[in-house]
Amino acid sequence: MTSIKHIVCFALAALMLCACRKHEELFFDTPFVRIEDATGASTMDIDHTLDNLLSEVKIVVSASKNYFSAPIVVEYEIIPGDGIKEGIDYKVQPSALSPQTFSPGTYSLPVRVIWYKSAAPDPSKDNTLTLRLTKTSIPEMTLGLPGPDAKKKEFIFTKK
Repeated sequence: MTSIKHIVCFALAALMLCACRKHEELFFDTPFVRIEDATGASTMDIDHTLDNLLSEVKIVVSASKNYFSAPIVVEYEIIPGDGIKEGIDYKVQPSALSPQTFSPGTYSLPVRVIWYKSAAPDPSKDNTLTLRLTKTSIPEMTLGLPGPDAKKKEFIFTKK
């Protein structure tokens, strides 16, 4: 019985050693830029009854030093739905307007939107404000998270 225990222990030890191969680290050097709020979400509902509500999202650059030796310029567009109007429902702070310039070592910059109190939005209209990344000064930089879905390429506020 003891020899069977020894054989089983030896077999398990050999199996464990075979399973322990050198782990090779894979480094991905795909620069990308995304837009999200402080929680990492890409959408936010805005209550139409609140006045002077400041909402902040951030544009985040993920780039290695291979790509980040000079400032990176990120452009985005502001797309209001037909149910909201700039100056009446919202205003993007001028300091946060596109384009945003990231100096080396700066990886996120805020985009601040001030929301104003208004009548209840018409549910038959598009009451969204979309901030969509459109271009960067690095042609190979991915807009949104890498992958086929390009998640976080845009941020959508919905006034309710």
